[in-house]
Amino acid sequence: WYQRRVRGVLLVHRGKETMSELSRDEIIKYTKSFLLNSPPGEFMEVVQDVRTLLQDDVLINEIAPATFREYNTDQMLDVKSPNGSHQFLITKFGELSPNEYLDPRGKVAVTFDHIEQKVKGSRPHDLDHDVEPYRASLDEALTNYVNEHFQYGVVTVYGSKSGSTYTLHACISSAKFNPGNYWNGRWRSVWKITFKANDVANLEGSLRTLVHYYEDGNVQLNTKFAPKVSANVGNPTQTASELTKAIKKAEQDYHTAVENTYTSMGDTTFKALRRVLPITKQKLDWERIKNEKMKN
Repeated sequence: WYQRRVRGVLLVHRGKETMSELSRDEIIKYTKSFLLNSPPGEFMEVVQDVRTLLQDDVLINEIAPATFREYNTDQMLDVKSPNGSHQFLITKFGELSPNEYLDPRGKVAVTFDHIEQKVKGSRPHDLDHDVEPYRASLDEALTNYVNEHFQYGVVTVYGSKSGSTYTLHACISSAKFNPGNYWNGRWRSVWKITFKANDVANLEGSLRTLVHYYEDGNVQLNTKFAPKVSANVGNPTQTASELTKAIKKAEQDYHTAVENTYTSMGDTTFKALRRVLPITKQKLDWERIKNEKMKN
């Protein structure tokens, strides 16, 4: 499917008949677009399809480092920490350099190979002592929430402080890959939380779901939601509890809304796609058809 799709864009763009008529910049643009829009769990398959179609390893190798890095951080891949038994996420919020990422719970900075998607090394990393009690408490509270509601979920919480304002970024990623049954999917949520001591915290969320089903076809569920909620701030433990309650409610409301939408689609959206009558504008006489089959 990917080869047909990529070939269609590269060969037909603007009515052009051959890929050779596209400029190098155009080829790079469309190649990166396809790679970055790869469904979860299928990135390397798309890379191989694009490599086969382009027959240009120089171009692929040229765009690979930046493209792989952008894809991995956007998908928020989970990897095992070298400093403990926990998993943590590779995200833009923890990026210290293009190949170095923070594991706040393990208090280490890890070197991550975006091509192989593996941790290659680590070094100790100090965290902000003022923010850490809030960050660690929220990390623990959200880990309990994720373990309860996401079978394969991983959470990583980052913290910083500017003046008297605390900022936490809570990232949740949960993926399940089932290529044997032709589907893969990933849930991603990011919460930016800002507050001052003993004040009200403002939470801005970004919730994304992407599921790809490709048995005898190609269907994708791609949803986005950006809720805004608030929570009371107290000591670190109280704050973490209130923040987790607010996040849990917003995400459960989102789950419910998506489920309700797809429950009703059979009677609304999908029904609108079907003809009310056949092209003859007459109802089918199923009884006559049954009798004809019996005669034959």
